[in-house]
Amino acid sequence: MNEILGFVNEKTKVLVILKENQLQIDGKSICPLNQQEIANLVPCGKLKVNQILKELIDDGYVEMLHTKGRYIVTAKAYEVLKKLSFK
Repeated sequence: MNEILGFVNEKTKVLVILKENQLQIDGKSICPLNQQEIANLVPCGKLKVNQILKELIDDGYVEMLHTKGRYIVTAKAYEVLKKLSFK
C-alpha cells in the first residue's frame, strides 16, 4: 500500500483501499473486501468503516453492488484520487 496513506484521513484510506483491491468481475471493477477486512487494512473499527462507506456512497464516490459488500469506485472518486496523486 502507498506509504503516503499514513498522512491522510481514514475516508481517503478507505477509498484508496477499495481502488487498490478491485477485481474484474462480470466486466466491472469490483472490490470484494468486506467491512472487517477494510477495517483491518485502514486500521480502524468496523463501525467506522461502515460510517465512512455510507458517506462515500451518499456522496457518489462509491456504489454498492447488490448489498453484498461489493463496492465499485466511481469516476467521481477516480478524479479525487487523481488530484491527490493516488492514480
